[in-house]
Amino acid sequence: MRPTALRGDRRGVSTALGYVLNLGVMTVLVVGLVFTAGTYVEDQREGAIRAELVVVGEHLVADLGSADRLVASGASEVSVSQQVPESAAGVSYTVRVEESGGGQELVLSTRDPAVTVRFDLVTETPVAGGASGGDVRIDYDSAAGELEVRSD
Repeated sequence: MRPTALRGDRRGVSTALGYVLNLGVMTVLVVGLVFTAGTYVEDQREGAIRAELVVVGEHLVADLGSADRLVASGASEVSVSQQVPESAAGVSYTVRVEESGGGQELVLSTRDPAVTVRFDLVTETPVAGGASGGDVRIDYDSAAGELEVRSD
C-alpha cells in the first residue's frame, strides 16, 4: 500500500510548473525583442541607403544641369565625370533616366532592400542612358541631340 500522507502533496509539481511557465514567458519576451530589433535595424539600413542615394542623386542632377547649360550655350562637345560611391550603405545601386508625366526623372534604386529615389530633371536637352554605382559620365551626343548618362 501507498502512504496516504503524500497523496495530496503537489509542491513538486508547482516548482516544475513554475519553472516551465517562467521559461515560456522568457522565450516569448526574447523572441519579441529579437523580432523588434531586427525590424528596427532593417528600417535604419533602408534610411541610410535612402540618405546616400539622395546625396548621389543631387550631385548627378547638378552635373546634368551643368552639362545642359553648356549645351545650351553652344558647346558641341560636353563631358562631365562624377565620382560617386559604388554602393550605398554596402548595397549596389543603379542610375537610370525615365520618362514621367511631362518630363524626365533621374531614378536611383537598389534591389535588396528595395529603395528608390526619384529626382525631376529640368533640362532643355533630353537625357538618356543609365549606369551602375561608381564613376558616372555625362556626355553630349550631338548626333542624337541628347545628354547620355553612363558608367565611366
